[in-house]
Amino acid sequence: MSVAIDQTGLVIDLSSSSSLFELAEKHLRLREINQAVAAFSTAETLGFDPDACSGGRWICHMLEGNFELAWQESDGIAERGRPDPHRFWNGRPLDGNRVLLRCLHGLGDTLQFVRYAPLIRARASCLTIEAQPDLKALIAASNLADHVITWGESEPGWDQQVEVMELPRIFRTTLPSIPNDMPYLKAPVEADERRNRSAKLRAGLVWTSSTYNQARSISLDAIEPLFSIPGIEFFSFQAGKDRSRAPEFGLVDLCDESDLVTVARRVHEMDVIITVDTMMAHLAGALGKLTWTLLPFEADWRWMMERSDSPWYPSMRLFRQPGPGEWTTVVDELRTNLVNAVQTFRDRAT
Repeated sequence: MSVAIDQTGLVIDLSSSSSLFELAEKHLRLREINQAVAAFSTAETLGFDPDACSGGRWICHMLEGNFELAWQESDGIAERGRPDPHRFWNGRPLDGNRVLLRCLHGLGDTLQFVRYAPLIRARASCLTIEAQPDLKALIAASNLADHVITWGESEPGWDQQVEVMELPRIFRTTLPSIPNDMPYLKAPVEADERRNRSAKLRAGLVWTSSTYNQARSISLDAIEPLFSIPGIEFFSFQAGKDRSRAPEFGLVDLCDESDLVTVARRVHEMDVIITVDTMMAHLAGALGKLTWTLLPFEADWRWMMERSDSPWYPSMRLFRQPGPGEWTTVVDELRTNLVNAVQTFRDRAT
């Protein structure tokens, strides 16, 4: 048996495909991308599940912004033909067809990738979007499709169906070709909803993500130092069980979990949205709002690595943990930027 010992003292069986795959995943968690790609490929050569190895390399390529290499991995997975409940595209062009766009992932995924709807509409004879119930009204108000339905409702006739997360591959998206004509979501502010605002900068806040990945969340106690910065009025857009904590910190609760159109209108009233990696980051970004997104060290592939900007959302700035669980550095950076934002806000008001 050929073995190696990594920097942590872990013994790796170089002849075992499962050991090599575990090593690849460890390199990926540490964001050691070149080593991860090599280990995934060696594991595949030794007989490990090729789709799993392609999936691992796909994440590596997306993190580095090498989208075309990622699509090649996707092509390989599709060619091997293993059934995938989220793969609907038949590989043929969408031109001239009645297309049904299904949204079967998370709300944030739909908000990020529904930006492709105008590109489909320009090619297809008709576009229907089947959105999650919470998003149906907002997507309909944004005039992105000929029809908008939700799960369980009667479907109009269609010739092709695709899932919303297939769209970047269908259009062979690269960094320069990401559709980022903002805003692509629209929620007009009605006259009776315009508030008499104070002279303070208005900051919307979301601090907790879903239970899918607890590492994305930050505690209110950790960000409490921000609340003492003069010249800022903080508002909570937090949903879920943590919403109840907002009054403890003097935050005005603007969340409406039953109506995302209303939430979108309230987002329009903010000067900046400060949020962890959750649905709100995509909602605010898609509305073209100045958005500051707080990311864990092992950030999702869509945020790539070492960037403070996002090619998906021109109005977004990324604040990254320098190491796993290290939110203190992020909060310090936020504080500095908020102080500067208050001064800029005051300068514009005079």
